Amino acid sequence: MSGDVRVRVPALKRYGRMAEIAAVHAATHQGFPSEEVAELSQAINEAVLLLLDPEMPDGSISFDYQSEAGIVTVEAQLDDRGCRPIPHSRIDRFESTAGPLVDSWKLDPDEHRLWLQKSATGVR
Repeated sequence: MSGDVRVRVPALKRYGRMAEIAAVHAATHQGFPSEEVAELSQAINEAVLLLLDPEMPDGSISFDYQSEAGIVTVEAQLDDRGCRPIPHSRIDRFESTAGPLVDSWKLDPDEHRLWLQKSATGVR
């Protein structure tokens, strides 16, 4: 089973759970083991914390999920333009907490845009 899903949530920490639910659903449908589903969920939670700009809470965050062949790819972006670049301290936090949970990730700190990918172990 494959599919694409877009979730757009207000740029507030309390709405991050909605983005996590979509990630859990995508990973579950790709046959991820429960531990890897939990890892992807945690990575999405960390992505929300990374992308939010606490000084500009009026925007939204869009999450685009693509899933197929045991792989979930996520593109997330803070939609509120005019934000300052993501501070290095938040990038370092993401790298240390979420980096080990996914196969790969890439960040554009000026655009508040993140790409990440997670593959299920033993699923193809």
